[in-house]
Amino acid sequence: MVWDGTMLGNIRKNAVIMSEGPLDKVGVLDRIVSLACVVYNITEPEQILDEIKERETKLSTGIGLEVALPHCRSDKTNRIVCAVMLVPSGIEFNSIDGKPVKLIFLIISPLEDIRGHIEALSEVSHAVSDEDIRKKLISASSGEELYNYLVSIKIKDMNST
Repeated sequence: MVWDGTMLGNIRKNAVIMSEGPLDKVGVLDRIVSLACVVYNITEPEQILDEIKERETKLSTGIGLEVALPHCRSDKTNRIVCAVMLVPSGIEFNSIDGKPVKLIFLIISPLEDIRGHIEALSEVSHAVSDEDIRKKLISASSGEELYNYLVSIKIKDMNST
């Protein structure tokens, strides 16, 4: 199994960005998928984007609290990868609470690692359910600041909620 339980602590610095400007859901998904595929050397980003869009047609991954968690399992990767984008102005994402999304976590997992995929989703969900952590992430002033905070989140921090 590829999952080691510390995805946020092992995220690559160049997979964390801040994005400004007029963006929509499709544009954000395209941008973050492209980023992840470049950073993690995943081939066929178009297929990954199609898989992400297909997942979004079933139920929005806008989980509320200004956070979205688009994800898929794919045969194009042999490990779980994550990219993060902060959109300070927010975008419409059809979130369950109706609020715009500012923080997007993309997770791409191998087809065969169902358990790791679920654990990765759980790790991110648990981290952002903590109001202090979420607010600090959303208030980051740069991609570097966001990255530094992401890698400082410890499992013990998340278990104390």
